[in-house]
Amino acid sequence: MKIIDKDKLNYRIENILSSGSFSTIIALSAVVILLIIFLTILVWSSGSNPGQSFADQLWIYFNTGFGRSAQDGTWVYRSVTFILVVVSIFFSSIIIGSIASEINSKILDLRQGKSKVIESNHTIILGWSESIYIIINELIEANSNQSSGCIVILGNKNNLEMQEQLNDKVNSDKNTKIILRSGSASSPDDLTRLSAGSAKSIIINIDDDIEVVKTILAVFKNKKVLERRIPIACKICDSSNLSVAKIAGKGLVKFLPIYNFIGRIDAQASLQPGIAEVLLELLDFAGSEVYFHTEASLVNKTYKEAVLSYDSSSVVGILTDEGALINPPLTKVINESDQLIVIAMDDDRIDIINDRSTIFSDTKPLTSSTKEPQSPKNLHILGWNNAAPIILNDLIDYLPPHSTITISSRSTEVSNHINSLQLNRPISVNHLVGDIRNKEFLESTKIHKASNVLLLSSSSYNDHESADAAALFSLINLREIRDQSNADFTILSEVLDPRISELISVEKSDDFVMSERIVNLMLAQLSENPDLEIFFNELMQPQGSEIYFRKISHYIDITKKVKFGDIAASALNNSETAIGYRINAQSKKKSKNFGIYVNPRKSDEILFSNKDEVIVFSDN
Repeated sequence: MKIIDKDKLNYRIENILSSGSFSTIIALSAVVILLIIFLTILVWSSGSNPGQSFADQLWIYFNTGFGRSAQDGTWVYRSVTFILVVVSIFFSSIIIGSIASEINSKILDLRQGKSKVIESNHTIILGWSESIYIIINELIEANSNQSSGCIVILGNKNNLEMQEQLNDKVNSDKNTKIILRSGSASSPDDLTRLSAGSAKSIIINIDDDIEVVKTILAVFKNKKVLERRIPIACKICDSSNLSVAKIAGKGLVKFLPIYNFIGRIDAQASLQPGIAEVLLELLDFAGSEVYFHTEASLVNKTYKEAVLSYDSSSVVGILTDEGALINPPLTKVINESDQLIVIAMDDDRIDIINDRSTIFSDTKPLTSSTKEPQSPKNLHILGWNNAAPIILNDLIDYLPPHSTITISSRSTEVSNHINSLQLNRPISVNHLVGDIRNKEFLESTKIHKASNVLLLSSSSYNDHESADAAALFSLINLREIRDQSNADFTILSEVLDPRISELISVEKSDDFVMSERIVNLMLAQLSENPDLEIFFNELMQPQGSEIYFRKISHYIDITKKVKFGDIAASALNNSETAIGYRINAQSKKKSKNFGIYVNPRKSDEILFSNKDEVIVFSDN
């Protein structure tokens, strides 16, 4: 007797099952019939039921096997009844199977995020990356004072995977619902499921410039987006791609050149620790924000009068037909078409005061120069990335004469860029080749004599995780070198993954861990207020007014409590706009935002120490 090959049997069964539902039904029916015949033969041959003939027993077992009771009558009647039973079972199975299949298909579509979104006035985020959690949390904060809000996300993952990743990283809020959909941001078919034509705004959260342009073109396939001029905000990595992206954007898309912005922020913050916290305070929806405000009562008044007209808000500039002016001349007259650039807790809390005596005292402000002579700096840059050339160019302009910049990196691009520099100021730039993760190499650079250290996330690594790990190693060694040598250099560190920054304990504001958080906060702000693009571009220009920290004692007598309004008036006399202050005794307290206070009330009376500083916009 030939033994049946188990593998061949399994193979034939798999072929039958894979041939479709009909083949499966026929095969299963044949198995049931053969089993009934076998059992009938077994019972009849054993004489277990002698009152029934073989045909009668077979009839009874056939009906029982198909879930019916046997019918009495002639064999013609029995045969017709059996056929009707089989047909009934067959069609019932088809109907039940079709319904179950349709339900399973719908459930699968929902789980995979393939169904259509029926929403209006919602924010759409296209693309999935680690930065999305920052954007979502900021939008939730922005919606906290609204009755309802909606964020629709289109990612290249399935819904279950995206939901699991959001659970631990997003601050859920009952006022904002989050809807997830799976698909390609550059696919017009996938975008049609998002109701983009009725959205409040669209954020393109993609780091590849080519994909950004493709996504913009796909979004514009929906004619309602152009007709309703729905705001679109996105990032551009390579500034050389900006001109092409703007053509594709048709004047509707707001672009953030991230390396330009990060480079200029890093350059300023490496020399003035604390600037990063000021920017985060301005860009975070949880605190004071930047608004454009029209005030009819200030038309034909001067910028100085406008600044001194508010208690709980800080005027920092004027938006004119020509663009944004931050810290303009005091005598600049406000025209009817102009808007004030105001830092405020909310746009409905910008109120002019009638009694100015509440925010000013009789204290006469100092009018002497607040500019301190600067000594040469010894600045070290560790690592190299796409933002580094912008950082280096800006530092050459910012640093005092006879300063030194030492760049430590294994990148071959460093020497090429240094050789291309045209230094028009007495600044020395050196390049040292080595591994910035290695403590011995860092010590060989004489970094303990540095005044400032800027630790960049290096582009020599293939992925963000490796680059951040190297930055983390370097930061640990830097802090050890500083402690062992009793040095006093400041450290500004940059990481790409926001989660890494949570692992690093921030000791004080001069050790602030930089990431792309600021740019992503800008992106969230642009989605809520597209006009802020003008302000951001002006703020990030190497020319014009920038944020500085000045000693408060140069502005006012601090031997007693003073009102911040008097400090603001003194700053105006030096062509500066005061927006806050820093209490240096709190510089190590994260709960106190490292002593940074932005947009304080001008009527507040504070007792300052000689080490405390005022935060101003100044042109030098």
